[in-house]
Amino acid sequence: MPGDEPKYQRLTRARPRSRAAIVSSGNSSLWLGPDHVLCIDSTGYTENYKRFYFRDIQAILIRKTEAYKIWTLVLGVLAGIFALIAALTSDVTGKYVLGSIAGFFLLLAALYLSFGPTAACSVQTAVQTEAWPSLNRLRRARKVLNRLRPLIASAQGELKPEEITLRFQQGSSAASGAGAPVPANPSYISDDPNAPPRIIS
Repeated sequence: MPGDEPKYQRLTRARPRSRAAIVSSGNSSLWLGPDHVLCIDSTGYTENYKRFYFRDIQAILIRKTEAYKIWTLVLGVLAGIFALIAALTSDVTGKYVLGSIAGFFLLLAALYLSFGPTAACSVQTAVQTEAWPSLNRLRRARKVLNRLRPLIASAQGELKPEEITLRFQQGSSAASGAGAPVPANPSYISDDPNAPPRIIS
């Protein structure tokens, strides 16, 4: 386990793989190794290890989600409902209890909002695209990626901007010559294993 090996450094704490699941789907965490990122998926009974070597990472993608707005709204509505009931009740004890519940939900909403926007993060290699669910906040994901960026660039080498443009044009030309549609999306990622990773947010 990473905790027994000093060469590993924790990047993220264990967090649920899916917040929408009614029954826990397990936790996921990220660890930094000397030449790779280790993802540990744990169910409480078993652990699954996946290594992503810096030399193999083609892209790391971050997508901002609206989950934080939805959960903040839900918690705020619950706080408002209990506050309204507390205001309408004539029982002093009931007012105190209901008001406390309303304050609790309001505090949760404020805390949830203070953590910043939620995000979905995944890593792409030549053979797979894997989600990193422990990077579920935009602020946390950018912090981790800023730490990984120089390590990946050091392992793969870093291309100059004009070289990246040239490779992109060559990839587009090859796709056109093969009769495949040319992607118009600027977030197109080359499959060239020698190209440095493109971190897209």
